[in-house]
Amino acid sequence: MPAQRGRGIRFEFLRMRPHDHIGWVFEGAKEFAALAASYLTEGAALGERLMYIAEDPRPEDMAQLANVVRPDQLRISSVAETYGSGRALDPQRQLVTFIDELHAAKSAGYTGVRVAADNTSLVGDEKQMKAWLQWELIADHAVAGNELTGLCAFNKEKVGGSQLRQLASVHPLSSASGPVPQYRLFSDGQAMHIEGRVDSHAVTQLWLALETLPVRADVVVDLATARLMSFGVLAGLTQLCDCGIGVTIRGDRAAISELRDSLSQPSGRLVLEETGQATPALTSLSCSAYASRRIVFRVLTLLAGV
Repeated sequence: MPAQRGRGIRFEFLRMRPHDHIGWVFEGAKEFAALAASYLTEGAALGERLMYIAEDPRPEDMAQLANVVRPDQLRISSVAETYGSGRALDPQRQLVTFIDELHAAKSAGYTGVRVAADNTSLVGDEKQMKAWLQWELIADHAVAGNELTGLCAFNKEKVGGSQLRQLASVHPLSSASGPVPQYRLFSDGQAMHIEGRVDSHAVTQLWLALETLPVRADVVVDLATARLMSFGVLAGLTQLCDCGIGVTIRGDRAAISELRDSLSQPSGRLVLEETGQATPALTSLSCSAYASRRIVFRVLTLLAGV
């Protein structure tokens, strides 16, 4: 069954449960230690093994957990110890590391693993950022399918607003202290979901995300949380079907009927699924016919190289 996961903007980091994965923007090392301690304390009550990962971790940062954890329940490590000391991490190797941690935790009687990590130093340049975004997609798929809970934290004193927005786009949950992403890409453990304002750029990132995952995944677009910004976006999603990827678009009867009417050649891998909730189909329908044709032409031109 697809995992039920928290999604959207959070003003607080409590009530996190297995399969939840949040990108949190903080300011200053002391703030990260404080939020991590509260977040991990909640995990202790759920019987999870806890991992606190910081650039220069201090055991006293987690002093408030002393009376609520078993002797081997809390792991404190540095970023270098957990992710390696290289300039950019290896996403596939990192996946093995965390899955091994999960297996060891469950063998020891824990219900899962909860991670609080300050990942600021791992997105310092373009090469690191590219590798980290790939890792976030792979990690999110693993979190969705396993008893994992993740808090990925980034210091806004050291990471720019554009980078923080990119990072939020690959987390199903993000903090109100950071930029609001245009769109989100996340897994339910089986399929990849995209929500928010879905334009040609978002579709391109969806393609790249599917290529990054270590397993094949189909795509789900729920019009209750996603808005297709033009007819060209529908064309881009149909191209995924042409490449063997199943795409399901969910919406109310009117929205789905509108999409069916706009398809020149229905694809066997494109499923248009009616739901009871009223949803808009395409934002561009309010444009004139001439303007709509121009939008389609421009977006299809952009998507031609996808």
